[in-house]
Amino acid sequence: MVRRLNPSRTLLLSFSLLILLGAFLLYLPVSTTRPISFLDALFTSTSAVTVTGLVVLDTYSDFTIFGKLVILLLIQIGGLGYMTLTTFFLVILGKKPGLKEQLILAESLEYPGVHGLLLFLKRVFIFSFTVELIGAVLLSLYFAEKGVEDPLFNGIFHSVSAFNNAGFSTFKNGLYDFREDLFVNIVTSLLIILGGIGFFVVNDIYLYLKGAIRRLSVHTVLVISFSLFLIVLGTLGLLITEWGNEKGIWGYTWFERVLSAFFLSVSSRTAGFSTVDLSQLTESSQFLISILMFIGASPGGTGGGIKTTTFLVIFLAMISYVRGREQTVILDRSISENTIKRALVILSLSISFITLINLILDKTEELNFLYTFFEVISAFSTVGLSIGNPDGLSYCADFSQTGKILIIITMIVGRVGILGFALALAGRSPVQRIKYPEARILV
Repeated sequence: MVRRLNPSRTLLLSFSLLILLGAFLLYLPVSTTRPISFLDALFTSTSAVTVTGLVVLDTYSDFTIFGKLVILLLIQIGGLGYMTLTTFFLVILGKKPGLKEQLILAESLEYPGVHGLLLFLKRVFIFSFTVELIGAVLLSLYFAEKGVEDPLFNGIFHSVSAFNNAGFSTFKNGLYDFREDLFVNIVTSLLIILGGIGFFVVNDIYLYLKGAIRRLSVHTVLVISFSLFLIVLGTLGLLITEWGNEKGIWGYTWFERVLSAFFLSVSSRTAGFSTVDLSQLTESSQFLISILMFIGASPGGTGGGIKTTTFLVIFLAMISYVRGREQTVILDRSISENTIKRALVILSLSISFITLINLILDKTEELNFLYTFFEVISAFSTVGLSIGNPDGLSYCADFSQTGKILIIITMIVGRVGILGFALALAGRSPVQRIKYPEARILV
């Protein structure tokens, strides 16, 4: 009997092995300025590989330059994907990957099928490293002008971290000291958006500008328009929910209010950078951020969450059903029933998983439940935003060993994707040839 290939399982295994390798490297004395536990090294490695950004150790003070380089490398590999990098180097060496490798790569990049996959991969790398290089140059020069310590390294680190939506920072206070700095906010936001919009969208725009296609795909139009809508909605929403809160955003000047709200709206969609103290925000603002984190970025990019298109498909299907329409239509195109089912499964599994983890943490941790809930969504959506603790670390830094392990699992599930994780564990059933009579069930 021939075993069927399970790309999701292979992808999960590759991420797990990379995380373990990273943990061992970060656990070495040469990586840290003080002794750390292996669990904290494993947590940091997981956070970097899954491009989340939750921290139980201070990246600025607890890691040496070697340790920071390891974290940077893990972010880069984790953001693009282990299989993506491996296949790319095979192509450079003139070796064409087999069908098995291409199927795994397609799963990693969320690319439909394998036709044109290798050409698509080349464009992904050219785009990724070009954007990261431009970002690194701009930030390095600016940091040098501002007298920032190690401007070149910090510029490269923050460019890679922002593009891969990782949220790691080598600054003591993160980007908090740049709250009113328009240049850093805009450059970082653009890197986050370009990394999270999805490589399929970038490729589609490239082909359109080149004249290879007449019109942008429905997917591209939806992703761009809905992403812009969420950024504007998040910005306005935060300004409204923070209205009159002098401890939060409302305690700044109008320029800082708008800039902070805009940056937080962009970052909360899976990047994890913050220029404000989230613990000082209103509960309404924290809830709004949780919703933005849960929706996340777009398919095929470096971000997480249930994805913008998943949310939009479910919303459109709901509207169509309420209005009594037989088909769900957008831009003169119908959405297939299989796509709607997939979106509903992703939403259901995501809510179920987040609920389960929160219920367990409620029993293992004697901490604020709402803060813990925020942390779990942040981990699942690979965002990295956190209410924080008094030492400037993520809220989960105060969790027990069991709690930290649960967050580690949550970050891995979020990076692989809840549906991919479920398929990795259960696999797919054989094709069902038998058609059973339809049951009448009242709902």
